[in-house]
Amino acid sequence: MKQSLLARGVRLAAPLGLAALAGCATLASGPGSTPESSTDPALTAVSAKPAASAPESRASASSLRPFAEVVRGAKRQGGLLATWQRDDKVWIELPPAALNKPFFLSPKLKSGIGEGRLFGGLMRDEFVIEFRRVHNQVQMIARNTAYVASAGTPTGRAVSAAFSPSLLASTAVASRPHPDSDAVLVEANALFLTDLLGTGAQLQRQYKQGYSFDARNSAITAVRSTPELTVLEVLNHFADSSISAPKSGGASVPRSLPDPRSLFVTYHYSIAKLPEQPMTPRRADARIGHFSTVVNDFSDDLARSPRQRFVNRWRLAKKDPAAAMSEPVEPITFWLDRTIPEKYRAAISAGVLEWNKAFEQIGFQGAIRVAEQPEDADWDTLDFGRASIRWMTNARPSFGAIGPSHVDPRTGEILDADIGVESLSSRSLRALRSQVIAKPVESLQAHDAAHDLALCDYADYAAEQLSYAFDVLEARGDLDPASPEAEQFVDAYLKDTTMHEVGHTLGLRHNFRSSRLYTAEQLADRAFTEAHGLTGSVMEYAPINLPPPGTPQAQHGTPFNTTLGPYDYWAIEYAYKPIAAEREAAELSRIAARSVEPQLAYGTDEDNFLGIDPESLQFDLGADVVAFAKRRVAIGRDLLARQESRELAPDEDYSVLRRSVSYALRDMSRAAGALTRQIGGVRTLRHHAGSGRDPLQPVPATEQREALDVLAANFLSSDSFAISPALQRKLVIDFQERTDAVFSGDAIATTDFSLATQVIDMQRNVLEALLSDDVAARLLDSQAKAPKQALRLSELYGRLDKAVWSELGSGADISASRRELQRDHVNRVASLLLRPGALSRSDARSLLRAQAQGLLARIQHASKSRRLSADARAHLRDSADTLSQALTARVQRAGL
Repeated sequence: MKQSLLARGVRLAAPLGLAALAGCATLASGPGSTPESSTDPALTAVSAKPAASAPESRASASSLRPFAEVVRGAKRQGGLLATWQRDDKVWIELPPAALNKPFFLSPKLKSGIGEGRLFGGLMRDEFVIEFRRVHNQVQMIARNTAYVASAGTPTGRAVSAAFSPSLLASTAVASRPHPDSDAVLVEANALFLTDLLGTGAQLQRQYKQGYSFDARNSAITAVRSTPELTVLEVLNHFADSSISAPKSGGASVPRSLPDPRSLFVTYHYSIAKLPEQPMTPRRADARIGHFSTVVNDFSDDLARSPRQRFVNRWRLAKKDPAAAMSEPVEPITFWLDRTIPEKYRAAISAGVLEWNKAFEQIGFQGAIRVAEQPEDADWDTLDFGRASIRWMTNARPSFGAIGPSHVDPRTGEILDADIGVESLSSRSLRALRSQVIAKPVESLQAHDAAHDLALCDYADYAAEQLSYAFDVLEARGDLDPASPEAEQFVDAYLKDTTMHEVGHTLGLRHNFRSSRLYTAEQLADRAFTEAHGLTGSVMEYAPINLPPPGTPQAQHGTPFNTTLGPYDYWAIEYAYKPIAAEREAAELSRIAARSVEPQLAYGTDEDNFLGIDPESLQFDLGADVVAFAKRRVAIGRDLLARQESRELAPDEDYSVLRRSVSYALRDMSRAAGALTRQIGGVRTLRHHAGSGRDPLQPVPATEQREALDVLAANFLSSDSFAISPALQRKLVIDFQERTDAVFSGDAIATTDFSLATQVIDMQRNVLEALLSDDVAARLLDSQAKAPKQALRLSELYGRLDKAVWSELGSGADISASRRELQRDHVNRVASLLLRPGALSRSDARSLLRAQAQGLLARIQHASKSRRLSADARAHLRDSADTLSQALTARVQRAGL
């Protein structure tokens, strides 16, 4: 989600003027933040007690109303920042000590619209704010916490002058100072009853409509205050009286609203104190996947980089530091929000508490706890500092689950986390909608290319895998989707997903290399998977562990991860192990050096979406990726075959057949994606010197050939996919869902089902990946890195020709589906020939031209055969003409 990956992949932050990091530091918080950092003498003078510092200020203050007169008839709440409320008016009491002081502003959505990333319960980006008085105006500014230098030094002054804070809101001082406390009043309505988080602009970008904030119909609906925090809940109204027609200039409208001209969202703002004693930061290490806080510290001019990276982690200390096992001073408590259905609370609690095993290994007893919010609680789990898990009901699944957090920018200390679980991701409605509006076959690299580092899709993909498993096992007669066993599958999914998201809130990033730890034999052993799980880490995107055709699920390994993996223990050790300050550097180096151990292999989002590493993949499982792909293809083919003879009840909808067929094709497409990543793949290991292993390792040619063999036999051959005409005539859409999709403006699949379209889309994705410039360049580079092991680019091109044009050698007729694939291949080759810049390496262009010339000769020879149908002969002649023109065309080369 666009919070963190979960809060955000990397946080830019800096110390806030406290002696937390190598002494006292100066913040770029703007003029007037402190006398030391100010660059404007006039603003420096207007500090905590303006009435006593400047005649101009005294004259202005004399015109203000007395404190008591402003709040007459208002009710006061004491707390961190005392508040006064009378009807719709709210004032905040600001004593001199509260000015120019950093506070933590934690904004969250209390209620949303169920779409457009406006989901009730979602965290928004946090701020470190301060209230700054400039004459008789109070500004609420967001401090620029990204840059720091030692206070009182020339560099510190330069940092103060270089980087600006941001203004969030401002208002006039509302009263004279209180006669006893010197506190002044500011109107909270002016500060918070605004579009503080830019929701209007978000709506404009999302729907291409003119939504804007409507202050007249907005209000502060609740105010609560304790010594630790002050909470304001603000009902924000956004409106656009002149909605553009959908699809006019890209415009659309929110479909979850009764009237798209008007919508409300409620923001929950917590203003809290930063920890008075900052936590000791712990340096991050690239060999282990933690979210990190980045401090740009300019104090040391000789440092290679001003960036210092700290692990994001909760503050955890033993009650008894000398004990081998001790309870923590303050455990990490996750509150189950009262929105979570009672039947799912046990599975979610189990997923949270599973992490205690990792903390026990480093001496903490009961480091993590679970508590349930009482039904009559007078507090909200959204309150800052209260980690929580809540149930989200949105108009359509968007992320499945999310685990964002808010962090102290000085040290990386995690201060708050709110996990959200989408209800629609776990049950049948998610699968039902996929019959209608899901893309039939996604691009092999679609998720990679579009991947946002601030997004976690695991729960959504895992929910699809859950539905796929239901279809596979139901077709085999292994599972009744309405049975208690099916509920156990859902509970297992929820525990797996909860472990993953709690891992994010503990500071851990994704680990997409951990799926290669166990063998197929181990994954098939139920006792083994119950004890060890499926992968080296629950931070993996693991596919559901399905048995091959002919093996009952009860005699196979567990479908989902049941426990933590060895990597998870290691990552928790690095972040949370209590270490004496004088031994910390050496001990952290020792822990990180274990990265060479196979069970601790790590690769994250960048390793996946950059498309170079063949091991950092999503939804692969087992030590042998080629064998895994073969198994998934076999499972998909078996499901397709069972639909041929599947008997439906007299009142059962035919669309269930379409769903099963679509699921099978989608899963086989993912298997093809795992195989294409092996071609030209370069393993990118995060080892340091001394590990004995090179960090860049091209995939051996033998492994690439195995992957090409499976691709050729299962995705590029003449009999790759076969569904009988009788079954194809039954693959109808769900008409009620189609109606809903049409009237709601959702994208819909075509009413007809075209197997040919789905197959050719899958095959095009394979060709797109294998004929890409990136793959060509890596294969050529691999010849320099590993001359004896490299797969030659000429061999790749030759193998593709042989697989795609197999009929040229056999003399067999060419079916319509094969003609589609061959036409796509020849068009791609011609396009590359005509656009030399599309292949960056000259050797790649030369090899492709030579291959095209040979292919042209073979096509021309085969086109003379009388055994071919008229359609096939026309196809070959047209293909030959395309290649001939591409080979003989004059090409304008760059630089000539």
